[in-house]
Amino acid sequence: MIDCFANNYAFNIMGKEKVLATIKGEVPYTDPGWIKVLGLFKQMQDSGVLAGGVVTMVNKTAEQLFANGRAVFAFNGSWCVNVYKGMNPSLNYGAMLPPKASENYPMAIWGGAGSSFMVNGRSRNKEEAVKFLQWLTGKDQEAYLAEATNNLPANKESVTKIPEILASFSKAMDYATHPNVWGVSESSPVIEALDKGIQSIIIGEKTPEQVAAEVQKIKERELAKKKR
Repeated sequence: MIDCFANNYAFNIMGKEKVLATIKGEVPYTDPGWIKVLGLFKQMQDSGVLAGGVVTMVNKTAEQLFANGRAVFAFNGSWCVNVYKGMNPSLNYGAMLPPKASENYPMAIWGGAGSSFMVNGRSRNKEEAVKFLQWLTGKDQEAYLAEATNNLPANKESVTKIPEILASFSKAMDYATHPNVWGVSESSPVIEALDKGIQSIIIGEKTPEQVAAEVQKIKERELAKKKR
């Protein structure tokens, strides 16, 4: 969740091309843009926006805080509709994009590319499987599934028939991006360093500049490994 939230703001502050250039090793994490991204977490903590214990809080606990009215905002995906319905059926809420930190680039959120239907090309039942998926993803079927399961439909033509709360999530799809469609991916050690670094910023152990330098050091180590 931290990595996702940080990337949302990285896209807003620096733009997609610069974020991808960072992953490729062409822009360092010590760049002023990344310092600003990391600084946002210090600002949020200093202003009292973040819930107490957020660094070690699991998502289920965060969902319970929001569902029970003890938090005004929750960073979550469309799957939360089912979760909140179970926790508090009378909860009155809606979906919105995180507030912009910059006017230079649009706000981007992860979504829309997390999973896909796949058919084994060597399957004896390939043609039947394709026909079934074509039927399953039809407008009426997807509208029924969305209403019955409280999940976003795979067919955009079905969004006019889904509950309003799901529709509020679907409207944000125009702003969606996802690592699966970037064509490049950051290494796990770098992501771990970034996530732990942000946690350190929130609890006041390190400054954004210190975290940026540490993440860049690990990034350079990983780049050197690839070259070898």
